[in-house]
Amino acid sequence: MKRFSIISVISAFVMMLTAAGCSSEDEAEEIVIPIYETDEIDYRTEEAVVGDISQKYYADANFGYPYSETVSFSMSGTIESVNVADLDTVSKGDILCTLNSDELDSQLEEKEVYVEQAEKTLETLKESGGSATEIELAQTDLELLQLEYDYLEASRDNYNVYAPCDGVFKASNSTAFSSDISDQRGADVILVEGATVSASQSFGTIEDHSQEYLICDVYDITLENVNFGTRVTLTQTTDEATGKVVDIIEGDNSGMSQTTYVILPDEGSGLSDMTVSCCFEVYSKLDTVIVPSDAVKTSGDRSYVNLLIDGTKIEQDVEVGIVDGDETEITSGLSGGEQVIVN
Repeated sequence: MKRFSIISVISAFVMMLTAAGCSSEDEAEEIVIPIYETDEIDYRTEEAVVGDISQKYYADANFGYPYSETVSFSMSGTIESVNVADLDTVSKGDILCTLNSDELDSQLEEKEVYVEQAEKTLETLKESGGSATEIELAQTDLELLQLEYDYLEASRDNYNVYAPCDGVFKASNSTAFSSDISDQRGADVILVEGATVSASQSFGTIEDHSQEYLICDVYDITLENVNFGTRVTLTQTTDEATGKVVDIIEGDNSGMSQTTYVILPDEGSGLSDMTVSCCFEVYSKLDTVIVPSDAVKTSGDRSYVNLLIDGTKIEQDVEVGIVDGDETEITSGLSGGEQVIVN
């Protein structure tokens, strides 16, 4: 009986190992490697169309006075009177400053005596029957003296500084007070009576208010192809008008280049003194290939678009022309009708 039991145990153990082996083989046969299928890419495309495109620039402008005229002394001398203060409003022809003309007055008085004497001499010769030659010489002498007198009288204008236009007077930063003048009469006085000045010395400037313009300042960039006569669309809230560029002023502002575009609105524009949005209509091209600007990619000097052809994305090199916000002109590489990828 004992022997039978040992054999039975061994047989059972072998059967268990056999069963375990079969189970492992079955499990190995059931192992499956998963295959992940990707979703199809959903490209968003737009068609390259043939149409018209314009190059435009947008900037803000305000009404103002872009022009100023320099006021300076025509001759050296001593100031007799100052008739204007800084930021005074003046009219064309106003006398802003006068130089002392005592010396001129003396010369005029002397010349006037000579003229009167020449007149009397000519009158006497005519009345006393002087010869034709004597009368002719006296007439010539009188005319020369009269010309000298008129010349001196005309030079009186050189003693006055006149306003060249209507506007606002601004004192020159280079204007200085004479060191021996104590009566400066306040900081708003530019030069005082008795101060010595030299010919061509600046007295100040007049901001010309004879014509108001729209002033558009652009810093450190150039609006390419914006020239004299360029048309501008002007928008102010819900109002729209038109105008044109009448002047371009180059300058410098705190180390930055400044270009001022002077715009004259068309007659009857009806714009107020508030800020005006300007659209410079620079250049238009008809019947050209246009794609969304988002579709154009760049890599170094290379420009290209992605085309969707039979479900496949293909890069296509292109040459770019006018860029107008959301639209870009394609001058080479596309003929129109292609589906360009924009996402």
